[in-house]
Amino acid sequence: MAERGPVLRTFAVMLVVLGAVLLSACGGGKEGPGLTTVPSPTATGAVGPSPTFVPSTPMGTVEASLPTGKIAFQSRRDGNGEIYLLTPEGEVNITSNPAEDANPSVSPDGSKILFSSDREGVAHIYVVNIDGSGLAKLTGDSAGDFSPRWSPDGKRIAFSRTGALYVMDSDGGNVRKVTEPKPEATAPPCEAGAFLGSWSPDGQRLTVYAASATRQIGQVCTIKVDGSDLTVVMSEPPGWHVEPQWSPDGEWIAYRSIRDGNHEIRIVKPDGTSDTNLTNSPATDIEPAWSPDGQWIVFSSDRTGNFDLYMMRPDGSDVTRLTNSGGKDSDPSWGP
Repeated sequence: MAERGPVLRTFAVMLVVLGAVLLSACGGGKEGPGLTTVPSPTATGAVGPSPTFVPSTPMGTVEASLPTGKIAFQSRRDGNGEIYLLTPEGEVNITSNPAEDANPSVSPDGSKILFSSDREGVAHIYVVNIDGSGLAKLTGDSAGDFSPRWSPDGKRIAFSRTGALYVMDSDGGNVRKVTEPKPEATAPPCEAGAFLGSWSPDGQRLTVYAASATRQIGQVCTIKVDGSDLTVVMSEPPGWHVEPQWSPDGEWIAYRSIRDGNHEIRIVKPDGTSDTNLTNSPATDIEPAWSPDGQWIVFSSDRTGNFDLYMMRPDGSDVTRLTNSGGKDSDPSWGP
């Protein structure tokens, strides 16, 4: 226990530095932008009131129809972070709450959405039905919980807490730690505190990313769900390699890379080979997510002056704008 204080302080510094790099251009990252971390009572599994589900008045236009499924994303068009749902029929505000709601994840069957919210003063993980009903809180730790992600079978949830990765059952029970952050100055790649990316399609591994504040780099790795076999995917060339998302067929990992000050969406094989730039744009391109069939990648970009959602093919072709809200649309999760 003697090392816990220094490790947590180191991770706090790392968060600030990583946040400064990622937020300087895009105004929000994966690890709960704007969420506060003040003590809150533990209430794991507590059920909160369901929101009134009223389709929002569109503040922008849907630029193109989705080829399949639905996309949950965070939008700031209402002045704060809300979880929106984009379907072939249009867009709707799912959360409608004055708190900061972030990090949505659509369940594998498309029936529920996980998200992180500070509506009780600290970030906890919530789950809600796809129509906005049945809100339930799954975590209640005072440290704050972020970036929840469903396992491919929908039975488990992985998430980040104070630099460590955790996995729990889908009802919030059986919480277990996967990783423990090490002192940043001496930690190997991806061990100075980890941020969750996604699950592998077979549910055996997780993509993670971590940053070194002193070395000014970020790395992408994969790790088994039991915490063993940490494997480095991207650490060279030096840069900030973040937000890794495994493709549905397991062949690729999409991620954001910041090299020479530019933010691009790239794909790489899980063994670190065949690293390819998909966007090749002077814009800030962030937060890739795959369609369930693997035929598209959705991402957020400011290429028209505001952060909106775009989709493209896995080879970078057929770039299509999806939203045009006037507020920042980001952090997409594509479900069936």
